[in-house]
Amino acid sequence: MRRRNLGDASSFIRDLGSCCSAILFGADIVIAGSKEGVIRSWSIETGQLVFELELAGPISDLAISEDILYVSCSSNLVAIAMNSGEILWNSSLEGSSDSVVTWNGFIWALSSVYEIDISDYTESTLWKFNDRGSLVERWSFAEKGWHMGVDEGIVIGMGRPSCGFVRVNEDCVEHLPLAVSSPVTIGCDKSNMTIFGLSDGSICNSKGELCGRVGESITSLICLEDGWACGDRQGLVLRNGTEIDLNREILTLGVGPNGIDLWASVWEDMSSFLSISPDGAHSEIFEHQERIVVCDFGKGGIAFGDLSGRVFLVEERFENRFDQENQHLEDQETERNLLRERLRRLR
Repeated sequence: MRRRNLGDASSFIRDLGSCCSAILFGADIVIAGSKEGVIRSWSIETGQLVFELELAGPISDLAISEDILYVSCSSNLVAIAMNSGEILWNSSLEGSSDSVVTWNGFIWALSSVYEIDISDYTESTLWKFNDRGSLVERWSFAEKGWHMGVDEGIVIGMGRPSCGFVRVNEDCVEHLPLAVSSPVTIGCDKSNMTIFGLSDGSICNSKGELCGRVGESITSLICLEDGWACGDRQGLVLRNGTEIDLNREILTLGVGPNGIDLWASVWEDMSSFLSISPDGAHSEIFEHQERIVVCDFGKGGIAFGDLSGRVFLVEERFENRFDQENQHLEDQETERNLLRERLRRLR
């Protein structure tokens, strides 16, 4: 079988013009944003552009609720009508707008302040907005929040000095410990729980429990229907207790178009993509010259964004077609080999 690249496996390829910084795989669209503030949405079915906007960059996070897209960008939270691209409202935050989620009928944004003099983050703020963009309430913390999710309220994984996580709900604000007292650096969200990745390689949940550990700093963490999976800088992938050593830095993890296997993008002078079955067996499926920086997935597909700003959509239906093309090429090669053998015998 011939070696293929990411472009071969993609049902469409699009370009943002600068580094892709956020990507979201929706029910029928792919939305991507760039460090320069370009945001574009494409139909999965047709590949056609749905809308395009230029906001203040970078685009740091995307969230969908009903027909509205909420965007964290620069120091703003922006609400956009998904069918038209119309900006419904734009609210200013203090510091850098890092992430956005929706819960309990409100829009929640997390921002942080970076002090150049000390080269570190000094605080973060949680903002609660109603659906008209009016500020309802805000809370400030002395640490940077590195991941915001939802679990019986808003939960935020915190950095130094306090570490642990904050839970904010209608009744109170709590600062709770995790099983390991290292800073949170990454996270992902299940329907009833948030999973945190810590700087020492530990994985904890929003009940405070230790779930697992890898050897190095966690570079990718995703939630699955049956649990979670993570990858670290040295190439170790951990999926529900099963360790797979890929020996190269893990860039992204996602669920492949078949809905079963993990797809890992790894880096060693170029990006390579490996498919990992639930039992840990893995094989390289394609490659890409540029570094992959973001990934998101949904039913029947997975989307990637790279350092140069290109966006790639890979779908199960395209994979099946590609496999058929591969079989056709193999059949052609077999026929050519038989013909060569007949010619040699005639000589």
